[in-house]
Amino acid sequence: MQITREFSRHQVVPVVFGVANLAADQADVQLKDSTGQVEGVSMPFAGVVVALSIDTTAAATAGELTVGVTKGGTEVAATTQTITTATAATPIFDRDAVPFAAGDKIGVEISTTAAWDATTADLSVTVFVALAVEGI
Repeated sequence: MQITREFSRHQVVPVVFGVANLAADQADVQLKDSTGQVEGVSMPFAGVVVALSIDTTAAATAGELTVGVTKGGTEVAATTQTITTATAATPIFDRDAVPFAAGDKIGVEISTTAAWDATTADLSVTVFVALAVEGI
């Protein structure tokens, strides 16, 4: 990602989501935010999703976990990541891959296969957004 004068007016902010005891055989489950109550966080400014940090407390030996950013409750295909035996992933996205408007809800959606065996693992997903804060 190239930092330009226009991009320097953005503020990168982490938005954290998670779940304890990541169950097997789930499809399109919206994660709750760090309060454990909300399934998407309203963005106060327009911006872009720039990266994810995906961490589990234990590795699976079988099955798959997919993680993707959601905008307005719909998963953005360009952000979908597949985890098998790893305990972490840190994908970075092109600046134009996931733009959003002020007021859009940004969240995280997961799916696990029936073979997923890290069912006692906890999952934390941090979505890094660059908010366009010029003019404030």
